[in-house]
Amino acid sequence: MIPQEDRDETPGAPRKSPQMGATRTPLHLVFQAFIGAIIGIGIASLFSEVAPAQLALAGVLVAVAAWIVEHGFNLPPVNSKPGARVRLILRMVSLVGFTLAISPLLAFLEA
Repeated sequence: MIPQEDRDETPGAPRKSPQMGATRTPLHLVFQAFIGAIIGIGIASLFSEVAPAQLALAGVLVAVAAWIVEHGFNLPPVNSKPGARVRLILRMVSLVGFTLAISPLLAFLEA
């Protein structure tokens, strides 16, 4: 007999069967990625007169700054509303930085 603490399921909590048509990626994450990429492309097009290397460096610095804030500071717990909002904003900022960093590559590939 398997000890109770080694079992995967909790007693009394039956597993839910997957819904028909359910996806593995939650749609709010897809929406967040879509919005972050659109914002990053918009900012990159605003700074089109800036040298591509400077734009890529700015994007890398934005992504690194978001990572430092996420891992270097005590943020509210993940399962609280303020914690979820802070992490949402940090993910959006890092995605915008990533889009800024790769936008010069896309322009380079078009030429």
